[in-house]
Amino acid sequence: MARKRKIPVRKHHGIRDPLKQMEEKEKRLKNVVNNPPEKGNDQKPSYKFSQFKKLSDDAKAGKKFKRTYRGVEDKPSGSTKHKEINKFKNIKQLPGEDDADYLRRVNRMTSESLKEAQYEAKYGVRVIRNTKTGEIAIEKKPPNEIDELLKQKQKKHVRDGRINKKFSMRNRKIFDPEVVKKLVKQALQENEEEKIRDVQEYKKDIVKFGEVVHAPPTISALPRKAQKNMTVPRPGSKNNLLLKQILNGHEVNLAGKNVSSKSTGIFQQKSESSKHQLKGRRRDLPATTRNMLESEQQRMICLYRDLKKSKASKPCGN
Repeated sequence: MARKRKIPVRKHHGIRDPLKQMEEKEKRLKNVVNNPPEKGNDQKPSYKFSQFKKLSDDAKAGKKFKRTYRGVEDKPSGSTKHKEINKFKNIKQLPGEDDADYLRRVNRMTSESLKEAQYEAKYGVRVIRNTKTGEIAIEKKPPNEIDELLKQKQKKHVRDGRINKKFSMRNRKIFDPEVVKKLVKQALQENEEEKIRDVQEYKKDIVKFGEVVHAPPTISALPRKAQKNMTVPRPGSKNNLLLKQILNGHEVNLAGKNVSSKSTGIFQQKSESSKHQLKGRRRDLPATTRNMLESEQQRMICLYRDLKKSKASKPCGN
C-alpha cells in the first residue's frame, strides 16, 4: 500500500509558553494600558494637533506667513543680480511749479531714462546717476550666461575670419508671420477634415423600426474614365448567357452542337408551369403546396396521355 504524502506543518519559532507570551505582551503595552496622566486629566496632544494650534495662534497674533510657491524651492535665497530700482517712481509736482513746467520736467526725465536704457542694452553697462550732484558713472554688467554660450557657438562656425554660410544668421530664410499663421491654420483645418472623414467612413446606417428594404442600394458612381462594361461584372448584365436564351425560347449553338428542341420544350414547359402557379387562387398558397399541386397535375396529364396512346395502339374489333 502506497504511503500518503505528508502535509508540511507550519513551524512555530516563537515562544510557546503562554505565560512568557503574556509577559512579553505586558512589557510592550506598559506605557499604554493602566497609565493614568501625570497631571490630573492632562493628555499629550498629537503632533498634527499641536501644529494646527500653533498656526491658529500665529494667525491670531497677526504674524505673517512666508509662502513658498511652486518652482521657487530650488532657487537661491539671496538674489545674485543687482536689483533694478525705479528711479522715477514718484514724480511729484513741486510747490510753486506751473503745470507746463511740471509736464516739461516729466517729459525730459522720461526721455533721458529711455536713452540710458538704450545705451545700457547696446554696450552692456549700467548707468549710475547721482541724484544729489548729478554725476553719471558707468558700471559694467556681469556677463550673461546665455549670451556667452551663443557667442562661443558662433565662434565655432568662423573659419579663417569668415563666417560659414551654413550657420550664418543672415542667410537664414525669414518667413512672413502672417503667411506662417495662414499655413498653420490651413494645416490644422485639413487635419480636422481628415479626422471627420475617417469617422464618417465607419458610421453605420440607422434603420428605423418597421422600415422595409427590398433591395440593396444601387451604386451609380463610376471610377474616372471608366465605363460600365470595363468595371467589375454585375449580376444580370450579361446578355449572352445560355439560360436567358433558353427562357426566351431560342435555339442555342453551344460549341458547334445544336441544342435539341426537346430540351427547349422541357424548359418551356417548366417556365409555363411556373407561370401557371402564379395564376388564380394558387398565388395565395405557399410554395410547397403549389409545387405539390403542380407535380400532381403533371402526373395526371402523363397518365392521360399514356391512356390515349394505349387506346390508339389497340386494333379495332370491327
